[in-house]
Amino acid sequence: MAQEPNGTASQNQDQIRTQVQDQTGQQSGSQTQTQTEQQVGAQTQTQNGDAIQNQTGDGTALMLQNRERFRASLTDEQKEILENREMTQNQKRRALQECLTSEQREMLRQQQESRRQQRNEFRTNVSDEQQNQMRQTRENARSRSGRQTQGQ
Repeated sequence: MAQEPNGTASQNQDQIRTQVQDQTGQQSGSQTQTQTEQQVGAQTQTQNGDAIQNQTGDGTALMLQNRERFRASLTDEQKEILENREMTQNQKRRALQECLTSEQREMLRQQQESRRQQRNEFRTNVSDEQQNQMRQTRENARSRSGRQTQGQ
């Protein structure tokens, strides 16, 4: 889903502002205006969050569909490579790369590009607060994994 043009986003904020003013009973003064602006901001942020979740959901469905299509295209020889428990992950990757058809290579390239676009869209649409939460989650995970390896 693409970002809304500035005009549309502004119209949505105006509509939300009108709804909030109706809900507050048309109170007067700067306090009411401040409350209205805060409520408009919160509702807009919620709508943006919903749009990001929809983008992610759509992208995930497409990614799963592409993965299934790729798996269906594998030959018996390619499947044997993937199921071989004696090979390391890197050995499997190299052996598989050598026997991929041009169509399979193109599918993989398209999947990689799709993931890159999805990641970039998410990064551009995420709020500062969400970025900080993700950064904190990564740092927590790193510190947990560091503690686990130190304790062993």
